[in-house]
Formats: sequence, structure tokens, C-alpha cells
Amino acid sequence: MYENHPTQKPIALLERIIKASSNKGDLVTDPFSGTFTTCFVAKELGRNCIGIDLQEDYIKIGLRRLQLSTEHNAEKLEKEIRTFETKKIAATFQRRVHTVTVE
Repeated sequence: MYENHPTQKPIALLERIIKASSNKGDLVTDPFSGTFTTCFVAKELGRNCIGIDLQEDYIKIGLRRLQLSTEHNAEKLEKEIRTFETKKIAATFQRRVHTVTVE
């Protein structure tokens, strides 16, 4: 699942579909873009893409994911850190912190 979208499509599946149905430079349209996985894959494969979604939160994810913008309506676009990522980041941070005891 890419960020907070419940119906994420596998990149490998979309690669097969896009390669089978288009050529480099073609236009791919996804009227239900969600987190813009189709546009991400299309871009990687040298296609142009139009992505559409009604949910503003997903639009913001798409803008950031496709590196089209770092802001939306004066709001900085940052990836939301999920619970398991927080634990991973904390563990990495703990490994980097060294305690010095002075007596």
C-alpha cells in the first residue's frame, strides 16, 4: 500500500498493462488515480499521463510522488510517516546516538 490508499495496484502489474497497451511517448489516462501509481509507472516507462482523482489528499500524494510540486495551496507536501516506519526510524536513531558519561 502506497501511503494511505486502500486499493494500491502492484507496480509490476501496471508495467505489464502499460507496456502491452501503449508505446513510449503515448498518453496514458487514469480517471481514478488514487496515489497516482499508474502515472508513476507511465512516467518511468517514457509515457505521458493524465491522472484524475476527487480526493485532495491523494492529489497531494500524487503531486509529491511524481515530483511535480513541493507545495499545494500553501501547504508543504510531506510523506506521512506510518507507525511501522516510526519504529524503524527510532531504531535507526538509537543506533546512531552514543551516550557519554562524565564522572
